Amino acid sequence: MKRIFLILTILSLFLILTYPAIAENKPIKIGIMGPMGDATGLNVLRPAELMIKKINAEGGLLGRQIEIVGPYDTKWEPAEGIRAFERLKAAKVDLILSGIVDDSEAGLLSRIAASDDIIYFSEFASTMTFMTNVKKKYNKFKNYFMFTPIDIGMYGCVEEPALMLSKQLGWKNVYLMREDSVWTEGVGEMVLNETPTHGLNVVGFDVIPIDAKDLTPYFRKAEKAGADMIYTFFSSFGEAAASQAWDIKLKIPMIGHNGVLNDYGYWKRSRGAWGPLITTSKWGSLEKHSAEWRDFMVEWSTSYDDDPRTPMWLGECTWKSIKAYKEAVERAGTTETDAVIKELENTYYPDAPTMGGFYGPDEGDWPHSWCIPIDEKARFEKNPKRGAGLWKPSNMIPLTQWQPKEIAPASTFLLPGTPDDYGRLVTIWPSHIAGGTFQYPPYYTEEDIKKLEHK
Repeated sequence: MKRIFLILTILSLFLILTYPAIAENKPIKIGIMGPMGDATGLNVLRPAELMIKKINAEGGLLGRQIEIVGPYDTKWEPAEGIRAFERLKAAKVDLILSGIVDDSEAGLLSRIAASDDIIYFSEFASTMTFMTNVKKKYNKFKNYFMFTPIDIGMYGCVEEPALMLSKQLGWKNVYLMREDSVWTEGVGEMVLNETPTHGLNVVGFDVIPIDAKDLTPYFRKAEKAGADMIYTFFSSFGEAAASQAWDIKLKIPMIGHNGVLNDYGYWKRSRGAWGPLITTSKWGSLEKHSAEWRDFMVEWSTSYDDDPRTPMWLGECTWKSIKAYKEAVERAGTTETDAVIKELENTYYPDAPTMGGFYGPDEGDWPHSWCIPIDEKARFEKNPKRGAGLWKPSNMIPLTQWQPKEIAPASTFLLPGTPDDYGRLVTIWPSHIAGGTFQYPPYYTEEDIKKLEHK
C-alpha cells in the first residue's frame, strides 16, 4: 500500500512539474464555420489555410502550432449554424472565425455570451443590434468582435461614393434595391431616412425575394421612376443583377454591395460585361494598397485554380482578423482570453485595405465593431486617440468598377496569370486609393449621358 502511495505521489509531482511544458506544446485551435458550398465560406477558409500554414512554418504562435478545426458547413441555415458552433465549442477551440450571415448569427448570441472562454470573430454579420449587446452587456459579450462594417458603415460605403458621383455628374435620384434578408433591413432604413438629408431623392425602392431569378421587372420600375442611380444591397444575386442589366442595356448605373463580382471569373462568366454595376471590393487598384496585402492577393490567386480566385470583402475581413489575433496574442504573451481581448481592443490599422480597428468598453459608442476616427487625418495614424464621439463605424470598403483593358489605367495592377482579354478591376473611391474614375458602359449614347447628367 505504501508502495502504491509512493508511486502515485511521484506521478503527481511529475505531472505538476511537466504540465506547463505540456500546455505550451498544445496546439492553438481556430474553428471555422460558414456556408462552405459557395464563395462565402471559402472566403473564410482560404485565408485561414494560407495564413496559418505560413505562421506554422515560421515557428507557430508563441512557439505553438495552430490547428484548424472544421470547417463546418452551416448551409445558410440557422440550425446548422448552432450545430457548427456547438461542435467547435466541444472541440475547445480558442477562436472561432464565423462566416455566417446575420439571420443565422442571431440564433448564436446567447451561446456566444455563455462561452466566454472562446473569442468569436464575426466576418460576415453586420446588424447594428448585435453591437448594442456588446455595448450594454459588455461583460457577457466582450468575446464578440465584428470585423465587417455594421449597418452605418455599410450605408456609408454606398452613400459617400454616390455623393462624390452626384457632385461630379449631377446624379440626384436614387432607387433602392435590397435583398430580403436581415442584414439589409437596417441599411435600407438608412437609405430611406438619411439619403434625403444629403440632397438626394429616393424615388423608389424594392425588397427582392432571396430566390429571385429575373431582376428585369425591378430595373424597369427604376427606369419608370426616373432614377439616376440604383443602390444595391445584394449577397446572393449580384452577378445576375450585373449581367442582366448589361443584357437589357440598362441606362442607370448601379452602386452597391454584393458578394460575388470581385473575382476575375466574373468577367468570363458575364461575357465581359462591365459598367452597369460599381461594387464594393477590397482588391481593385492594388497598386495603391500595402505590399503585405498585394502579396497575400498574389498568393491566393496562384494557390487556387477554382473560384473564388480572389477574395471578396469577407476574405479581407478574415485576413485582417487572423492578423489581428496573431498580433494581439504576441503582445499579450499568452492565448488567455481576457488578455487577448484587451490587446484586440487596442488594434488599429491605417493601411488602405484594412483601415479601422477597435477600442475598449469605455472609449466609444461601439467598442467591438470595426471603426475609424471621424477626423480624416487621424485615420492615417498608427494609434488614433480613442474616446466617445471620436470614432464612427468604418465605411472603408472601396468602390470598384470592372473596365476593359483598353480604357482602364495602364498602371492597374494585374494578378499573375490574368488572361490578356480579361478586364481590370479599378478603384474609383475613396480618393486616396483610387486608380481611376467611373466609366460609362459603351452602349450609353451621348444623349443617354446628357440625360443622366441633367444637361
